[in-house]
Amino acid sequence: MKKLFFSTLIAAFILNTFSAHAKIWRINNNAGVLADFSNFDFAANSPNVAAGDTLYFEPSANAYTTGNFSLTKRLVIIGPGYFLDPTNTSTPGNAGLQVSTEESEITFFRIGAAASGSKFMGVTLAGAVYINNANNISFEKVRFPAGVYFESGTNDSFSFRKCFFQNGAAISNSGNAIVSKFVCENNIFYGASQVNLPGLTGSGNILRNNSMLNTYGFILTNTYVANNIFGIGGECNFTNCTIKNNLFQVNQTLPGTATGNQVNVNMANVYIGGTTGSFDSRMRLKAGSPAIAAGLTIGAVVTPDCGAYGATDPYKLSGIPNIPSIYTLTAPISIPSGTATMNVTFSSRNNN
Repeated sequence: MKKLFFSTLIAAFILNTFSAHAKIWRINNNAGVLADFSNFDFAANSPNVAAGDTLYFEPSANAYTTGNFSLTKRLVIIGPGYFLDPTNTSTPGNAGLQVSTEESEITFFRIGAAASGSKFMGVTLAGAVYINNANNISFEKVRFPAGVYFESGTNDSFSFRKCFFQNGAAISNSGNAIVSKFVCENNIFYGASQVNLPGLTGSGNILRNNSMLNTYGFILTNTYVANNIFGIGGECNFTNCTIKNNLFQVNQTLPGTATGNQVNVNMANVYIGGTTGSFDSRMRLKAGSPAIAAGLTIGAVVTPDCGAYGATDPYKLSGIPNIPSIYTLTAPISIPSGTATMNVTFSSRNNN
């Protein structure tokens, strides 16, 4: 009953947050919970779900299946965030952010041209995402334990902001895909994850204020590279890139036009690190870090910190989306038959 009540309550929060012009659909695969759909492909392919609608994936211990389908509809995909369970030893979480400590994991799927304009927030994309001829796709506060692969076609205007990449997840492309206007800001790349996009075209590609640790060398072409922390044991490969105010763990080879960069930086002096707390909390800057105030000015933020937690739109712990969240809830497990009322206490916060 408590889980059902919580699902109903958070659904009401979602419905009151977004415009009435687009519908919000509940996705929940927990036993005993009545929702609009129980998996991704059924929801996205439903004739009742229109372009521009929102799919809210509620917390679940079970991954949301996709049938390996291709998304062909512009949708907004929202989950509860990630790293929510501080008792989880494999992916330790941050306490007190959500009542439910489960994530919303989505398995493998493709994004097609008709899904251009889609947005993903607060979900865990546990299977790889393959992209074909799509444009204007936004990933914000998403956890990527698997990668993003530009498979084919012309793919323009992709943004990755405040996301967490791990377990070797890579953003990469095939030789059949053209990628332009790639923006990657305030993300964390952790544990063998990387960006491998040697075929980027145009002048609108940006890699700025990202934090990397124990990852592979990045491969980039035609990209503005600034305010990043490259905690990487090998060199990156930059071709025709503008490189400013970055920190490199190794003695990175840089072009003569590069300015404000630091090389041979000991990462033990940069991040909080350690073996306790969530993975993303360990990537915050420690006191006296050489990354503090080492960045190039962005807008009104003068000499920001380098890395994901700096600049105008810093990384937020656990990828909590910009919607109200319930972080404490007290409700009776059961009530006597015929009881007309029950006392419920909950606390919520605005995450804008």
